Amino acid sequence: MAQKAALKILGSSELARELKNGIAPCYLLFGKDAATVESVAKNLAKKLVPDEARDLNYHFFPGDSIDFDELADCVEALPVFADRTVILLNDADCDKLPQRDVKRLKEIISGIDPETTTLIIYCTAVDLCGGKKNLTASNKALAEHICACKGLVCEFKLKTAGELIKHIVRGVEKNGSKISEQAAKALAEACKSDLLMIGNEIQKLSAYRFGEEITVRDVRELVTGRIDADAYRLAREISEGRCEAAFETLAGLYDLQKETPSLASAIASSFLDLYRAKLALMSGRGEREITDSFSYKGREFAVRNALRDCSGIPIERLRKCISIISECDAGIKSLRTDDRIQLEEAVTRMFSEMKGRGL
Repeated sequence: MAQKAALKILGSSELARELKNGIAPCYLLFGKDAATVESVAKNLAKKLVPDEARDLNYHFFPGDSIDFDELADCVEALPVFADRTVILLNDADCDKLPQRDVKRLKEIISGIDPETTTLIIYCTAVDLCGGKKNLTASNKALAEHICACKGLVCEFKLKTAGELIKHIVRGVEKNGSKISEQAAKALAEACKSDLLMIGNEIQKLSAYRFGEEITVRDVRELVTGRIDADAYRLAREISEGRCEAAFETLAGLYDLQKETPSLASAIASSFLDLYRAKLALMSGRGEREITDSFSYKGREFAVRNALRDCSGIPIERLRKCISIISECDAGIKSLRTDDRIQLEEAVTRMFSEMKGRGL
């Protein structure tokens, strides 16, 4: 068993430099940017084992049903007609594994021959930090063991809004098109900062506007899953008293989806985002407290947007809007009046109540 070593957690740029210097026997890749974690793991595996050598030299194990005997056999096997054997282990969380399995995993890592074998442990659907900032004790112990065995540990943090916009601009340019920062921001918001989704949408938008500039209108008309983003825009427009813009956004939502109950739910959820953010600001709390207290894992972009946008909105206005949309939801489920009329009346009432109360 390897001796305990100081834990060194690399960033993505540091990992890129290390990969130029050579290949480690074991990698642990984790972080909130799950799309990049998956992309790096699979691209690294593809680099180490070309497609024509995969049948005998590439192995994949899901973390929720690991056969440790088979994993050990794969690690010990020599590559066949190739330079290296690569094993991918997805979502292995030491907090969820029995201690005997954690011990076995460490023993397997200790036995890796760095000249012939690489084990890539990558986490896309489990949180090795348990909702906190740092690795949990069990996962930290595994990371330390990997470092002691000359392996590398890398955390992929979510990109900031500015980094995300630059990422989109570069991606579009590589595909032969152009995009403004405003349109890139709209794309980031529509995809809720999901890099995997953003990558897919960049491919689609670039094909649509090949050699030309992708506009905000293109994003709004073509990007999949923009209902949540438009519902949030509607909630913000109502909260800011922009009546004409709000009804234009509502009409656009009906163009995307005609099921009023789902639209009402999305709008209510957006008001709740703003309300929670407002309460957090009023009590001196921040993004981490909101994310930890509510179901925002993977939706941190929504928290950041709400914190940015709620500062000038009176808390009483948000409370009134939430009350009205809740009554509307109950009416949609119980009254025979046309659903769309009920939702439009609710939006009209929000503006009327704000004006009448001076909110």
